[in-house]
Order: sequence, then structure tokens, then C-alpha cells
Amino acid sequence: MKRLFLVCPDCYMEQKIRVKYGSDSFFLTALGSVFHMDNFKYAEEVNSFLSGEDVLHIYIVNDISCTFIKNTLSSDINYKTKAEIALAELYLNNIDSLEELNSDDEKALHLARLNIYRQANDLRNTAFLGTKIESNQIALKGLLYHREKKEFTEIEVDL
Repeated sequence: MKRLFLVCPDCYMEQKIRVKYGSDSFFLTALGSVFHMDNFKYAEEVNSFLSGEDVLHIYIVNDISCTFIKNTLSSDINYKTKAEIALAELYLNNIDSLEELNSDDEKALHLARLNIYRQANDLRNTAFLGTKIESNQIALKGLLYHREKKEFTEIEVDL
């Protein structure tokens, strides 16, 4: 079964994913796992790849120790990349639920989940891909990586 994993290149998870999910794993990377599928030409290319490779699953992956997530929570470092801008907006839109959490790890986990849900929603609203997801031609899942525990946790992304 072929799968496409949407990952942050800064997290170096590709090999870990291949070990767990097999060699039929493909990767699409964007900083902070913040993809901008609203570009028609880009969405068309991704759709063409999925069709050509007979990919049946898309996994949106977030490492809770991702530098971009950690930087968003600490607000110390921000280079104004698209990833940092999108994560900062996500943080501000959910500040109440994030501020209720006690530890930085809980906040990072919550922000990673929110980022997965945001991306799932974007994919559902993307030309070509949204139709395939809604008709169950392609399954959509979230995947959290806990670097310290060296484990993956699959999450449902049905909103």
C-alpha cells in the first residue's frame, strides 16, 4: 500500500517513517509541515503524482519537537517564513485552549494537533484532492511523532 507523508524536512523523520510504514512511502516536505495547497498548479502536480503512483493514503505528520512549533510557542525566534506565520496565526486563533495547558510539551502537542487539523481542512478544500478525500478514494490521517519516546501516534482528522 503506497502512502504519501507530508513532513517537515527539519525533523528528519523520513527514515523512521520508512521503518514503520515500509518502503512504499513517499514524502512531500514543507517547513513546519505547513503546506500551501491553495496554489492550483501545485495541487494539480500533487494530484498527478498521487494518481500516477496509486497512492491510497495521505498522512499529515507533525513532530511535537519540531523547531517551528517550539519557536512559535517561545516566540523568541521568528524568521517570518510561511511556516512561522501560519503557525503563529494558528497559535493566536487558539490562544485560550493553549494557555490552559500547563507544560510546554502539552502546548507543543496541542499546537501540532491543531496544525494537522488545519492541514486536513486545507486538503479537503483543495482542487482535485478534496474530491478524492471526500469520496474515500484517498484516506487522510494525522500522525504525531514523539521524538523523546521514538513513537508515532495516528490520529483521526475527521472534523
